[in-house]
Amino acid sequence: MYAMKVPITAMLLAMSVVSCGKPQPLTETGAQTIIRAWAYKKEPVYAEVPQRVWWNPKSPKDDYDGLAVRTLRNLEGAGLITVTEKTSADSAEYLAKVTEKGFTILGTAPSYRGPVYRGKIAEKVYDGIRNFQRHPNEPTTGHAELMWHYENPTPLYPFFETKINKPLNKPFASHVSFYYKDHQWKFNVTVPKTEASE
Repeated sequence: MYAMKVPITAMLLAMSVVSCGKPQPLTETGAQTIIRAWAYKKEPVYAEVPQRVWWNPKSPKDDYDGLAVRTLRNLEGAGLITVTEKTSADSAEYLAKVTEKGFTILGTAPSYRGPVYRGKIAEKVYDGIRNFQRHPNEPTTGHAELMWHYENPTPLYPFFETKINKPLNKPFASHVSFYYKDHQWKFNVTVPKTEASE
């Protein structure tokens, strides 16, 4: 579990839900206001692929390696990178280098697999909360599901086969809990991403 503190401007908006001094009991409208003040309407979503994909007998090929190689070939076909390969019966190494065309589109980032190429593939759009419940004995505490989905795919979306579990227009939920502490409304994201139930 990790805590998210509401930014100062968001806190001011969220605190307007209650009067000064002792806060009023948290309501669904109040919880929605807290979330709305914090969440972007649309948030960019990125996918990554390692710049070097390899396997050998000591580190056998896994499913992700296959997705990564296909992603490199997709990006190469679009003229965004070049790929050199060295393969044998039980080992392989694929090295990607960005082209002039790809330099303006693909960023770089570190990862546990080494340096990666990174590109924007879609946007994450927040749809508000549902299933709000206030704690029966603590009126300033509650929880809800924050609903969201992926939309607005970029031309890179179909190239990145390494984009795990990012289908378009499918509802997802983050579980959030709300509370009042130190004269501020706050919330924790207890489950960042789960498939939304109907």
